[in-house]
Amino acid sequence: MSTSWKRSREAKLWRSLDTAQAMRIVADCYGAGAGAEVLLRTFLAERDLNLPAVRFWLAVYAELKGPGPQANLPHAPLG
Repeated sequence: MSTSWKRSREAKLWRSLDTAQAMRIVADCYGAGAGAEVLLRTFLAERDLNLPAVRFWLAVYAELKGPGPQANLPHAPLG
């Protein structure tokens, strides 16, 4: 059985989407774990030395979390 492109980090289709579309799909697919999934994909892209993918996933994460009171802080506390 093949893996759905929505669950594949290798799918080129992800990067053909804009970040808002990707955010909606990830949020729908992973629910409350969407942020963790996007950060994992970012980490794996970094390990693969795929800088365009790193930038894409970081932009998706920023879109997912949206602006908040701590959005401009370099080291926002966790929690």
